[in-house]
Amino acid sequence: MTQRDSGHMTSLLPDGIGIRMMRSSDMLQVRALHTKLLPVAYPTAFFVQLLIQPHRMCLIATHDGKVIAFASATMETRHSTPGPLGSSGDQTGGALRVTLLTLGVSPEFRRQGIARRLVHEIVQRLRSSCGASCHESPPAPSLSESDSTDAVIISAEVAHNNSSGQSFYSHLGMQRQLEVDKQSGFGSKAHTCMVLGVMRAVPVS
Repeated sequence: MTQRDSGHMTSLLPDGIGIRMMRSSDMLQVRALHTKLLPVAYPTAFFVQLLIQPHRMCLIATHDGKVIAFASATMETRHSTPGPLGSSGDQTGGALRVTLLTLGVSPEFRRQGIARRLVHEIVQRLRSSCGASCHESPPAPSLSESDSTDAVIISAEVAHNNSSGQSFYSHLGMQRQLEVDKQSGFGSKAHTCMVLGVMRAVPVS
């Protein structure tokens, strides 16, 4: 089943699965799932920052009290962005930028729309928490007045060998930026590229 969400189709969650913000009591489970699913070893400080920094957030999906998926992100407002969207052809002006930091779903719960829902949900929640400062920039010249206030630039890093991840982001309308190619942090040897797109978000009431 699907529902309309911010002009996009997003999946309804399967029965028994809920999404909420990570709590301090979830940290051990969330960190363990990161270790299981991702090639990067994230330190404890990374998860603490997700809890205490106002511009960072981690959402989790749970089933029977167990963490089965996560999405973490950080946001910033800026008048220009690096890469093609920040070039002379940039059409986003001072739109809010959300960078996905981590995203993962336990194998047994994949292909049920959970990752897509987490991405849309975290963008909406960060957009809502941004407040009046997000509207200080003038509207982007190539967007309509309503679109300029809803536009969110969304970016993420994905490993070159993660074809399923690249396909997932492509279906979200995010395009690979060929000029960005670097090694992941935290000692990871996985080489990554950036994917970038624009999403409309409706603030969560």
